[in-house]
Amino acid sequence: RRYARRHRCARSRSMPQRSMPLRRILASLALAPALAAKPDTRYSFSLSTFSPEGRVQQIEFAFKAVEKGPPAAAVATPEGVVVAKAARAPEAGADVGESPHLVRVTESIVATYAGLPADFRALAAAARELAIDHARRWGADASLRTLADAVARHVQERTQQGGYRPYGCALVLAGRDEHGCGLYRVDPSGWYAPWRATCVGEGAPALSEKLAEGFDELRDLDAARARLVELLAAEDRVVAVAAVAADGALDSALDLEPNATVAREAVAAAGETDET
Repeated sequence: RRYARRHRCARSRSMPQRSMPLRRILASLALAPALAAKPDTRYSFSLSTFSPEGRVQQIEFAFKAVEKGPPAAAVATPEGVVVAKAARAPEAGADVGESPHLVRVTESIVATYAGLPADFRALAAAARELAIDHARRWGADASLRTLADAVARHVQERTQQGGYRPYGCALVLAGRDEHGCGLYRVDPSGWYAPWRATCVGEGAPALSEKLAEGFDELRDLDAARARLVELLAAEDRVVAVAAVAADGALDSALDLEPNATVAREAVAAAGETDET
């Protein structure tokens, strides 16, 4: 009798423990939808590992950095190519003689970006080194397409090496070579392509649509410059513009009052119409 009582007590104490696996299974089934909706962070910190969906999430995050940066735009015309970059207005006392957001890579190629400024500075320096290496090896300057291909290879290699992260900027290369004027865009993934007109950065899809509306009318550098300044102008922004003419001449300027500049050009055009 004493043994039977002990056996029954032992069984009563062991019952909850035996039912615990069933409770865990039911709890996991209840939480399954919430866990499925949550993004998988196991692969978000690795640059050399694909997620089960075939994604490299660090590259996707780099594209988000580009989308949040002030926009940049470029247009190729028969007279040359124009590049414009919107940036935050400089603080009082800052030197505004030139813009660090538009840099010269070679004598006839300029670069701008959308994304992280520090990454752009590092990528522009890498582009200069690639151009110097090409000139030293082959005894001639690299063409625009050759330089864009070399920069894209460098960017893509950063997406396959452990201990690195992708560049958090999209690069726009514009200039002139023996084939004429043109422009290329290099994305954080290492993909690149030639463009007749392109926009990158914050609001790029809407800016691209607006730029495409009057693209056929942009036949000269002045019209392209005015159009890009008009698109990128905002109250808290300045617009830096650079133009590479078909003869190789480079002209750059930092417009501190883009809205006023567009207004002055409109007033001047109206005055010429009245005189006519």
